Amino acid sequence: MKRHIDDALFSYRRLNLLGLFIAGVSLGYATIVLDQQLSAIDCTLCQIVRLCLLSISGIFLIAFILNPWIFGQRLLAFLSLIIAGIGLATAGRYVWLTAQKAPPLLCDTGLQEWLLNSPYLQDIEQFIVGKHDCLPDSMALVGIPVERIALLVFILLFFITWRLLIRRPITRAFF
Repeated sequence: MKRHIDDALFSYRRLNLLGLFIAGVSLGYATIVLDQQLSAIDCTLCQIVRLCLLSISGIFLIAFILNPWIFGQRLLAFLSLIIAGIGLATAGRYVWLTAQKAPPLLCDTGLQEWLLNSPYLQDIEQFIVGKHDCLPDSMALVGIPVERIALLVFILLFFITWRLLIRRPITRAFF
């Protein structure tokens, strides 16, 4: 059996390591630094973002350690793309809610009022319970609000997984 060696600059393994590094650093920051500030806040969108970061970190770790060939990499990249899309939509919604001039509906009201105004969201009632608070305005890293940093992280992870999905390995020879 001929072993394929992929020595390109952006090989599968290097892209998986980059994705693992970005997701791991983001998850570590959210867990270590923000956990003390978020423990008193019931922020459902923050929990979804953390769950997406944890899931995508696990997939990148599996892909980096196992380093499967084309079909396995594309399968794992497709799963990562779905999770990155969910995280991107969640972070985008949170940025949209905080950018509104009026207090956002999700941050100020409880679950019952929110579901009465949005009846199509009955399916996620089991996940979202209790009061919904948003992050304080003072939470920022390098002057950029945390929700926008989360959006940028998921944009980066989305592009990394897209690159993994469309990448074709090239074996290079000297002759």
